[in-house]
Amino acid sequence: MEKYSFHAISDPEYIGIITILDYEIRLGAYLSEMKFSPSLGGEKIIVDLALKSGMDKYRFVEFDVDNNGRIVLNSNCYVQVSKEIEEKANFYLKQKGDIVINSFLTDRQKQAILC
Repeated sequence: MEKYSFHAISDPEYIGIITILDYEIRLGAYLSEMKFSPSLGGEKIIVDLALKSGMDKYRFVEFDVDNNGRIVLNSNCYVQVSKEIEEKANFYLKQKGDIVINSFLTDRQKQAILC
């Protein structure tokens, strides 16, 4: 089973969205393995925890990405994202409908993603 998926996005602040697909995942272990194209610094990435922690204020976490393309694990911060990024995140989850259906989310939350 997939543990996560990454989607690059065109956004001035974020390089992409990592969607966590397994609620049992040890987040730090997987994030520390990821590497992105080295940057000039100042880039961030969004992690969508909807299937791990729910669809509340703890859904989205941003992390800094260092100059070597690694996620800076101690830079995490819960954030409220724009409606556009939330819609993209929902779109990516919708592509994994079978996982969403079998998740702990409420029926209403599942419908919000899948419809």
